[in-house]
Amino acid sequence: MTGLVSLPRSRPGWIAFVLSGWVIVAVVQAAQGSFLAAHAGTPQQWWPTLAYTLAIYSVWALLTWPVAAAIMAIERAVQPRALRIAAYLALWPVVSALHVLVFAGLYWPAYRGEGVPTRWAMADRMFVRNLDTNTLLYFALLGIVLFCLHLRRRQRAAANAASSAPDDALLIRSRGHIRRIPLDTIDWIGAAGDYVEVHVAGSVELLDESLASLAARLPTEAFARIHRGALVRLDRIRNIEPIGRGDAHVRLVTGERLRLSRRFRANLAALIAPA
Repeated sequence: MTGLVSLPRSRPGWIAFVLSGWVIVAVVQAAQGSFLAAHAGTPQQWWPTLAYTLAIYSVWALLTWPVAAAIMAIERAVQPRALRIAAYLALWPVVSALHVLVFAGLYWPAYRGEGVPTRWAMADRMFVRNLDTNTLLYFALLGIVLFCLHLRRRQRAAANAASSAPDDALLIRSRGHIRRIPLDTIDWIGAAGDYVEVHVAGSVELLDESLASLAARLPTEAFARIHRGALVRLDRIRNIEPIGRGDAHVRLVTGERLRLSRRFRANLAALIAPA
């Protein structure tokens, strides 16, 4: 998939991508509306229909950026899948309400009428009338953003694998800069949704890659899984502290204490046992 689809790499490229996408959707919907109206015997003038549809989708173009930012924040901050789904569902009515409020604020002077004497009246009417369409568009936008995030993670993981040997270093990309983190400086790595947090000497770096993907390319003689959401560097382990029922804590040389699940305890004990 990564070889077939290429994402924009610059801000102007993303702006062009978003605007062209919404323009295409607006033109298609205007054409569909005109066709259905003509078929029903109530033809509509093309240019006014297109202008109104473009006005509707211009608001969606404006909202794309904050909505995408909110989705990315949820992906980074919320790890349990059920909670992420709940967060996306909670965002849905907020985005629908924002759409009609922004539209009424911008376009009420052009489209006001007897039934909508105020901007608030226009927003109130549009929220109910457009809820189904806004619902469809919100979840379509959600799906596209999640797909782009997934594709970007795969592309970056491939680039990391190609540009940095697994036993050498991780490359962290942030705000256009690349930071090289030698593997022997890492204390432990934790999952953060579909990202990972790399803990290095008291600081935390966010890497755009899943924990499962990263674990597959790290040297097994240096790193081990201690929990489904954590990897630890073996030479950073001070001791293992049992807490009962097969579970334990891993005490690091830094003083940090991490949970060790019973699933990974035997393997870890064998790895750190004296030869």
